[in-house]
Amino acid sequence: MITMVLPKRKADHKQQLQRLIESKPLPPFDPLVVEFIDAVSKSVLLDSAMSRLPEMASVAHWMRKGHIAELRESFQERQKGRVCVARGMVLHFAPSNVDSIFLYSWFLSMLVGNSNVVRLSQRRGEAVRLLLEKIGFLLDQPKFQPIETRSLILAYDHEDSITEQLSQVCQVRVLWGGDESVRRLRAIPMNPLGMEVVFPSRFSLAMLDASEISSASESLLRQLAGRFCNDSYWFDQKACSSPRLVVWVGERGTCDFAKRQFWPNVQEEIRKRNIQYPEVVGIDKLVTAYVSAGLGMVDSIEPNPTGTVSRVHLSQNARPEFRNLECGGGLFFEAEIPDLKCLPEILSERDQTLSYFGFRREEIRELAFSLPARAVDRIVPIGSALTFSTIWDGNDLLLTFSREIDLE
Repeated sequence: MITMVLPKRKADHKQQLQRLIESKPLPPFDPLVVEFIDAVSKSVLLDSAMSRLPEMASVAHWMRKGHIAELRESFQERQKGRVCVARGMVLHFAPSNVDSIFLYSWFLSMLVGNSNVVRLSQRRGEAVRLLLEKIGFLLDQPKFQPIETRSLILAYDHEDSITEQLSQVCQVRVLWGGDESVRRLRAIPMNPLGMEVVFPSRFSLAMLDASEISSASESLLRQLAGRFCNDSYWFDQKACSSPRLVVWVGERGTCDFAKRQFWPNVQEEIRKRNIQYPEVVGIDKLVTAYVSAGLGMVDSIEPNPTGTVSRVHLSQNARPEFRNLECGGGLFFEAEIPDLKCLPEILSERDQTLSYFGFRREEIRELAFSLPARAVDRIVPIGSALTFSTIWDGNDLLLTFSREIDLE
């Protein structure tokens, strides 16, 4: 069964889809599109309940008019006189673990002039439900009718026939989700002239300079713990860019001292935020910890493996498969390396975001040029792991959602 989520006033998704197909693309960064996105931002920020939700506040901040202006300037700079126009219709499959991600994908595609179909999971959080209500209210306004005409949000179960129908009429198909979901969707035929962008399961890690942690003030440690919790706990560590491995860089004794400085501050930050999990999450973490130990992936388990901060130490000969042990809820693998030159040895092609603290830009830049093939697409300061960028998993989405006309 298929449910038409938006636009609310349209009862037949087939008629709305036909409207999308027949609609001409808008010019990149059309003023009406910018106004619409800014209106969504303001509606979230003016809602006290929604603005208190970290993920909604982050979305609203990203959508503000000033940031859209920065995106337009960057887009125009990268074009450098080239002619880039919309591709046509973009079909987005939103993930269920971080359901708000669909908004970034949809709005970036909208900004460069495309019509858009978004398939949402039937399982949506309360925040996304409220967000969709606000978007629906704005789409109902007459001045935003050109955007309504070019927008369709659907919800349906895994019905391949519907997905194939949509895939045959789109110019771009965007797949967000776990590896199995991506494999299943990629097997469904699409428009031969279309292109596909995939964002499958990824793994992320944090890297800290032990000597910098050891000499940090209490104030700095508290701030760092707060930023680390933002990265790790906003989506219960289920976001691909949330760190699940913490790498300490320095001599072993210095690393041990730094841990004793860092983790109590993280625990105190969690207490202040009143982050709690049901018992089943603690049991999942306990099982994951002992399974990883039984498989030889970890060689020690820190006390209180069922708590909000659970730590297991990665064994020296751990295989890359430990990344498949997805648990969330604050379970962290830990490892130590003597210097940054050793980091590439423990990376894999599945690694997406590397968040860091205590390193100079020159060191990070040098590290970037030494990375293994396909490993790590983002290197950001701790606290910015969940900050969405137009460049994601190595793809410049504004350019991906555009096509260049060779004008000689």
